[in-house]
Amino acid sequence: ALFVGGPGTAKTTAIKQFMGGFDSDVLGQKAITFSSLTTPQTFQNAVEASVEKRQGKTYGPPGGKKMILFIDDVSMPMMNEWGDQVTNEAVRQLLEQGGMYSLEKPIGDMKMIVDCQYLAAMNTP
Repeated sequence: ALFVGGPGTAKTTAIKQFMGGFDSDVLGQKAITFSSLTTPQTFQNAVEASVEKRQGKTYGPPGGKKMILFIDDVSMPMMNEWGDQVTNEAVRQLLEQGGMYSLEKPIGDMKMIVDCQYLAAMNTP
Protein backbone atom coordinates (compact mmCIF):
# COMPACT_ATOMS: atom_id res chain seq x y z
CA ALA A 1 0.00 0.00 0.00
CA LEU A 2 1.16 3.54 -0.71
CA PHE A 3 0.10 6.42 1.53
CA VAL A 4 0.27 9.82 -0.19
CA GLY A 5 -0.30 13.16 1.50
CA GLY A 6 1.17 16.52 2.27
CA PRO A 7 3.82 17.13 4.92
CA GLY A 8 2.55 16.76 8.48
CA THR A 9 -0.53 14.69 7.65
CA ALA A 10 0.47 11.81 9.99
CA LYS A 11 1.23 9.25 7.27
CA THR A 12 4.22 7.83 9.13
CA THR A 13 2.46 7.92 12.48
CA ALA A 14 -0.59 6.12 11.11
CA ILE A 15 1.50 3.40 9.48
CA LYS A 16 3.68 2.86 12.55
CA GLN A 17 0.57 2.68 14.74
CA PHE A 18 -0.91 0.10 12.34
CA MET A 19 2.30 -1.93 12.36
CA GLY A 20 2.47 -1.79 16.17
CA GLY A 21 -0.84 -3.66 16.39
CA PHE A 22 0.69 -6.95 15.21
CA ASP A 23 2.22 -9.69 17.35
CA SER A 24 6.00 -9.31 17.01
CA ASP A 25 6.44 -13.05 17.64
CA VAL A 26 4.68 -13.74 14.33
CA LEU A 27 5.26 -10.65 12.22
CA GLY A 28 8.58 -8.80 12.04
CA GLN A 29 8.85 -5.15 11.12
CA LYS A 30 11.44 -3.10 9.29
CA ALA A 31 11.27 0.64 8.58
CA ILE A 32 13.54 2.30 6.05
CA THR A 33 13.47 6.08 5.70
CA PHE A 34 14.60 7.43 2.34
CA SER A 35 16.46 10.71 1.93
CA SER A 36 18.02 12.52 -1.01
CA LEU A 37 21.21 10.52 -0.32
CA THR A 38 19.60 7.05 -0.38
CA THR A 39 21.10 4.90 -3.13
CA PRO A 40 19.92 1.57 -4.55
CA GLN A 41 22.79 -0.14 -2.73
CA THR A 42 21.81 1.48 0.59
CA PHE A 43 18.23 0.28 0.11
CA GLN A 44 19.26 -3.23 -0.91
CA ASN A 45 21.69 -3.53 2.03
CA ALA A 46 18.92 -2.46 4.43
CA VAL A 47 16.52 -5.07 3.02
CA GLU A 48 19.15 -7.83 3.00
CA ALA A 49 20.11 -7.03 6.61
CA SER A 50 16.58 -7.89 7.73
CA VAL A 51 16.30 -11.27 5.98
CA GLU A 52 18.15 -14.56 6.17
CA LYS A 53 18.90 -17.25 3.62
CA ARG A 54 16.18 -19.89 3.50
CA GLN A 55 16.99 -22.17 0.60
CA GLY A 56 18.97 -21.67 -2.59
CA LYS A 57 18.41 -18.09 -3.72
CA THR A 58 15.40 -17.58 -1.45
CA TYR A 59 15.58 -15.21 1.51
CA GLY A 60 13.01 -14.31 4.14
CA PRO A 61 12.56 -12.83 7.59
CA PRO A 62 14.45 -14.62 10.39
CA GLY A 63 12.86 -17.47 12.30
CA GLY A 64 10.38 -18.32 9.56
CA LYS A 65 8.31 -15.23 10.42
CA LYS A 66 6.58 -12.91 8.03
CA MET A 67 7.58 -9.25 7.83
CA ILE A 68 6.17 -5.83 6.97
CA LEU A 69 8.69 -3.55 5.29
CA PHE A 70 7.80 0.15 5.56
CA ILE A 71 9.54 2.61 3.23
CA ASP A 72 9.06 6.17 4.44
CA ASP A 73 9.55 9.20 2.17
CA VAL A 74 9.77 6.99 -0.92
CA SER A 75 9.76 10.08 -3.16
CA MET A 76 12.91 11.58 -1.58
CA PRO A 77 15.84 9.98 -3.50
CA MET A 78 17.65 12.27 -5.93
CA MET A 79 16.71 12.24 -9.59
CA ASN A 80 19.47 11.62 -12.11
CA GLU A 81 20.06 13.74 -15.22
CA TRP A 82 17.27 11.89 -17.07
CA GLY A 83 14.71 12.48 -14.32
CA ASP A 84 14.83 8.92 -12.97
CA GLN A 85 14.92 8.00 -9.30
CA VAL A 86 17.27 5.03 -9.57
CA THR A 87 16.67 4.01 -5.95
CA ASN A 88 12.99 3.58 -6.72
CA GLU A 89 13.91 1.27 -9.60
CA ALA A 90 15.33 -1.08 -6.97
CA VAL A 91 12.04 -0.76 -5.03
CA ARG A 92 10.06 -1.44 -8.21
CA GLN A 93 12.16 -4.51 -8.96
CA LEU A 94 11.55 -5.87 -5.44
CA LEU A 95 7.80 -5.34 -5.75
CA GLU A 96 7.38 -6.56 -9.35
CA GLN A 97 9.86 -9.42 -9.46
CA GLY A 98 9.89 -10.41 -5.80
CA GLY A 99 13.61 -9.94 -5.37
CA MET A 100 16.78 -8.05 -6.21
CA TYR A 101 19.89 -8.91 -8.13
CA SER A 102 22.92 -9.76 -6.01
CA LEU A 103 25.47 -6.98 -5.50
CA GLU A 104 28.10 -9.59 -4.60
CA LYS A 105 29.67 -12.42 -6.56
CA PRO A 106 28.18 -14.02 -8.55
CA ILE A 107 26.77 -10.75 -9.82
CA GLY A 108 23.48 -11.18 -11.62
CA ASP A 109 21.97 -13.86 -9.38
CA MET A 110 18.46 -12.90 -8.27
CA LYS A 111 17.85 -13.01 -4.53
CA MET A 112 14.16 -13.78 -4.05
CA ILE A 113 12.58 -12.19 -0.97
CA VAL A 114 9.58 -14.11 0.44
CA ASP A 115 7.08 -13.66 3.28
CA CYS A 116 7.24 -9.84 3.10
CA GLN A 117 4.52 -7.26 2.67
CA TYR A 118 5.28 -3.68 1.75
CA LEU A 119 3.99 -0.30 2.89
CA ALA A 120 5.26 3.10 1.74
CA ALA A 121 4.58 6.77 2.36
CA MET A 122 5.39 9.83 0.30
CA ASN A 123 4.57 13.51 0.00
CA THR A 124 2.12 14.65 -2.64
CA PRO A 125 4.02 14.91 -5.94
